[in-house]
Amino acid sequence: MENMIKTLNDNYPINFDRLELLREGGSKSYTAFSGNDKYFLRIINPAFFDTAITGADIQTFLQNKGFPVPPIIFTKENLPYIKTNNSLLILYEFIEGENSEPDKDAEAIGALVGRLHHVMKEYPGELVKRDKQFYIGRYIEILRTVQYLRVDEYIVYGDGLWEKIKNLPMGYCHGDMYEGNIRKTPDGKLYIHDFDTSCEGFPMYDPALICNRTHYFRHDAQGYGRSMRMLARFLPAYRKHSALSGAETDAFVDLIALYHFTLQATVIECHGPDCVDSAFLDAQLDWLHRWQKQCVRAASSS
Repeated sequence: MENMIKTLNDNYPINFDRLELLREGGSKSYTAFSGNDKYFLRIINPAFFDTAITGADIQTFLQNKGFPVPPIIFTKENLPYIKTNNSLLILYEFIEGENSEPDKDAEAIGALVGRLHHVMKEYPGELVKRDKQFYIGRYIEILRTVQYLRVDEYIVYGDGLWEKIKNLPMGYCHGDMYEGNIRKTPDGKLYIHDFDTSCEGFPMYDPALICNRTHYFRHDAQGYGRSMRMLARFLPAYRKHSALSGAETDAFVDLIALYHFTLQATVIECHGPDCVDSAFLDAQLDWLHRWQKQCVRAASSS
């Protein structure tokens, strides 16, 4: 801890005196204190350097455009991060507040995400392109590796899903647009953060994630209606800033299903194959089948 404080003091025009661990995962997050002043510090492992550097570049771009992101504190050398052999340190202003509440703030979040997609059309940097391998193929490969007995059912489902969405417009996608990545201050201002999963993918994937009001682990028949009502509130505000085609909004339910492939792959890649078992994979497959049947019924009755 003392070495980290020394690194901060050597590189920033701020005198830090202590750190408090906030959370630990693919990176560690700390509150960094300079007297009574608080800052937010991320320390990223080498395996995530590339995505974190891209995320910092995007956040700097948005910061310069006046878009509401937690401002990055620049080093004495005017750099947005410190890079060592075994860690990447990014320091931010500390934004007081809590996770956003989509059920209360669907309209405001819709406008915010629409603005984000509009502003990012001017981003000059290169974004990683996401395709079927990322969204679906990674998960299938994992299921094959662990010799999951019902992998063929996932393959058929995934192939059918991709046929429905493969021709959707591509563009900037945050990729992890859930309430925990939208900060709400006590005075009601919203900030988007964590741009490490940014990519060139399906822009509609972001509205699908934030408007998704289903239960991830247990299929709840009421989740479909909750999600559709959330989308109906979100879309008018979003469209004031960025366009979405009818084909994109029609793909909303398919992108929720896609999320189950993509998130499962990411979780298993981060935590190893032992973090799930066959019973869990069966339950996820059952969720997808139930969701598909419900969506078909809803479409036929509309």
